[in-house]
Amino acid sequence: MEIEGRRVLVTGASSGIGRETARAFAAAGAEVVAVARRAERLAALVDEFGGMVSVITADLGEPGAAARVAERAGPVDVLVNSAGSETGGTAWAVGDRAEARRMFEVDWWAPLAMIAALVPGMRERRAGAVVNVTSIRQVLAWPSLGHSSAAKAALAQLTSTLRLELPGSGVSAIEVIPGPVDTPALGASTLLPGFVELLDEMLGTGTAAELAGLIVHAVQGDHERVFYPAETVEHAYRHPMELRAAITDAVREGGGLPDDLADTLVVGPDSPITADAKAAWEHAR
Repeated sequence: MEIEGRRVLVTGASSGIGRETARAFAAAGAEVVAVARRAERLAALVDEFGGMVSVITADLGEPGAAARVAERAGPVDVLVNSAGSETGGTAWAVGDRAEARRMFEVDWWAPLAMIAALVPGMRERRAGAVVNVTSIRQVLAWPSLGHSSAAKAALAQLTSTLRLELPGSGVSAIEVIPGPVDTPALGASTLLPGFVELLDEMLGTGTAAELAGLIVHAVQGDHERVFYPAETVEHAYRHPMELRAAITDAVREGGGLPDDLADTLVVGPDSPITADAKAAWEHAR
């Protein structure tokens, strides 16, 4: 697909992968609709690209917000579901608490709502692309990340299903599968002892800007998947038992939660501890 002049909606555009993806599409000549909660971060994109970027401030953790965003955005040629959330804690401590439901609203229901609102128009025009940013966490487990891994695995399965439902329609479904990427979200992951270090050792850590360029290239070339960092993450995706075995060994050596916290600790997306970890990561860079 030719990017210049296309209308591209990017969620999670205030930081990390989403922000760099919005910048990359704008630099390629697209009309970008940037969506996120933080208005001041979105305003910086407008300052950088002028009329190439319009913004919609929205909290996709609120039920119904994604559908309202899609209605405001109007016809879209490329949808990039990049917004992500996080909730940490044991499976039984998190359960179906409000923090977990909010995370699934961002990571699962919001992409579905966007797809439901925008894909029919793409099919009618017989041109378009849906880009879902998942994670290599879809094939691994780590204590306190069960809900997050499940949400990413669900979105991965949805993307594969969508691809099978769209042949001959002119609409592509692309899954972006990042490993560690140097973003504020990685700062939040440092709250899990040993997790970031192990994944960096096994997969390496990339940059959001480089990944964003690969996403634009994937839309241009109608690729099915983007692995990043490419060689290591693709290997882990296709041979997940190696990664799972290394994680099991690391957890046995002390990578889980202390027992006195296992029943009570829940770290939601808006928890001060999460915000502080992200802020510290950004400040260090």
